[in-house]
Amino acid sequence: MDRLFYEEEQDEVAISVSRLFAQLLALKMGGLDWKDVPASIDDAVRRLEKDGIVVMGGLKPGMTTDTVAALTASRIKADLIVKATDQEGIYTKDPRKHPDAEKIDELSFDRLFQLLEEPRHKAGIHQILDPEAARILREERIKTIVLNGFKPESILAAIRGEEIGTRIQ
Repeated sequence: MDRLFYEEEQDEVAISVSRLFAQLLALKMGGLDWKDVPASIDDAVRRLEKDGIVVMGGLKPGMTTDTVAALTASRIKADLIVKATDQEGIYTKDPRKHPDAEKIDELSFDRLFQLLEEPRHKAGIHQILDPEAARILREERIKTIVLNGFKPESILAAIRGEEIGTRIQ
């Protein structure tokens, strides 16, 4: 089979890009050890304990940044994850392909699994939330809010407990 990139190679490139974006965001936020993006969940937990905030990217092939966030949240016993994306929340179907898609304000993790197009993550597949991350969040009972990350005020509203995006619990 003649392919330009195999799935693991695609993941490695995506991880590098996500870590570069993490460095840029940390730099923009005022330094935050931008040269030293955590390379493991343990590193992220140490950074959180030290600084109270961590900016990171991917860690290893086959693991999305959603899963990294869910594992980190599980490890520190977080009660909320805010998932910033390019949509206002989760819809009944992909709003980019279906103009009649309706935004869902609240749903269970079980309902979320019914809405996912793929039962597992594969390189090149873009779902609103990675199925492995959703599984971890469901098992750990971590409330999740999916919202438009291009509107920073939305992230602050979610943290303040305002009704925004899609709430999953």
